[in-house]
Amino acid sequence: MKHLRYSDLSRGEAIHEEFLRRAGRIPFLGLGLSVDVYSPDVFDLYEKLRSQQIPMAYLEIFHAASEALAMVRARLSDIPLAYHAEGLWVTQPDWDTAYNSRERLQAAAFNLRMLQAHWVNQECAAKEIGGFSFGTYLPPVFTRASAEITAYQTWSAQLQLDQYDWGQQVYSPLLLLESPPLTYFSMGEMPYAEFFADITAMAPCGLVLDLGHVWTVYRYSGAWRNQGLESFFEAFLEQFPLERVIEIHIAGLDCHPNIHTKLGTEPHGNSPDWIDAHEAPIPDELLMLLARVIGEPRLLNLKGIALEVDNKQIPLICREMKTVMEMVEPLVHLPATEFQKAAPFPVENLEPSQKTRDLLTYQYRRYMALVRGVLSNRVDVPIEWDADMNKGLHVYATQYLPYEILSWGGDVRVMFPNACDILDQYGISLKQFVEFWFAHPRTSESEYDFFLLKLDLFVEFIEQIFPEASSLVKEEAELLTQGYLLASQGVST
Repeated sequence: MKHLRYSDLSRGEAIHEEFLRRAGRIPFLGLGLSVDVYSPDVFDLYEKLRSQQIPMAYLEIFHAASEALAMVRARLSDIPLAYHAEGLWVTQPDWDTAYNSRERLQAAAFNLRMLQAHWVNQECAAKEIGGFSFGTYLPPVFTRASAEITAYQTWSAQLQLDQYDWGQQVYSPLLLLESPPLTYFSMGEMPYAEFFADITAMAPCGLVLDLGHVWTVYRYSGAWRNQGLESFFEAFLEQFPLERVIEIHIAGLDCHPNIHTKLGTEPHGNSPDWIDAHEAPIPDELLMLLARVIGEPRLLNLKGIALEVDNKQIPLICREMKTVMEMVEPLVHLPATEFQKAAPFPVENLEPSQKTRDLLTYQYRRYMALVRGVLSNRVDVPIEWDADMNKGLHVYATQYLPYEILSWGGDVRVMFPNACDILDQYGISLKQFVEFWFAHPRTSESEYDFFLLKLDLFVEFIEQIFPEASSLVKEEAELLTQGYLLASQGVST
């Protein structure tokens, strides 16, 4: 690949040239797994795959305690690794000021170097927005201001990563943005694929194309009412910047086990109310999308295809690996371009105006006000929303979100049995804890951890609603904290 001086190129050409320079450092890895360290146990999974002679080209490890990541690197020393970060909310207008961004980037860099990771993937979404925290990802607002600021902050984060000493790696891992899921609704007028096209026109980042997440766009953008999945996907691929895709994700989809609803019925059939569900089987619909996209000639910089398998049963993982392996085996890829040292494209050329930042801040405040208002039955959805989007937001805010706070990632009644017994005796509903959670914004911690946040906020809740039980709830929280931190530092040996 010929490298030109950036001064000889237009801005868009220079940005893409910078991407190619960085992507060229990464070898093609092949078919791998995107995994959680703990569930299933990554070493049990590795041994089972090896015993069945199922090849695994690489692992993308989800954020975990550094001690656990170090154990993975030491015991799987011959396996190429990538890293799925957490807490790098580059979509947020106050990323630099409200989320300890430098500290979080430094922690990510520490883990990246330890793993010797080829790339760092961050969902183009957030679990903390405007002082409110969530257990699962909320997508960005899909607007031009959002795309501009996300691009700038992604490139800024990459340049900060470049400043660290990478030792034998020589170069810093490439920062990727993953196409996020929709959970029943979305915000903003910009088409999903166009949003990512805008980002890549302004920043030399890579992308992760998550096929299950794309299916949720088909379902919850309303596209399913007017066209079939195949025609939707063809139109999507025309707009999506496939030349920036470094990795493809494929995982399960399923209906929420505690939410039973249909959002609508239209001529193209009763499209199921599936959401992203890594523990569930991969549906045929996604295998069809995978078969289509791997034949796309614009997929020039693909380095890996990963099954996301956290919380999935190992026998099912083995069966699905065999299925996908047969599909992707014919892929042919060129060797990586030789690494070339050159001055990176300057981030200053991309800095958004204060007007753009203010606009995005307003958009996210409206986003949070709408979710909180529907949750508390204080507001209705915007008049311009269609019926499906209206129902989708209500399902999210009144069913999905309370379940997330009370049960997902740690059931409050299981975590605090004694404190909950007292609340029951006095007729105090746990729904009040959900209201307390979203009563007002809070300062972000140095590291995002939903489980520890739930512990802290439940203690605060009891202290406010029933002070007589304060000592009891603190004792329960302390035991949970100690056990959680101990368990997080390692996996089975």
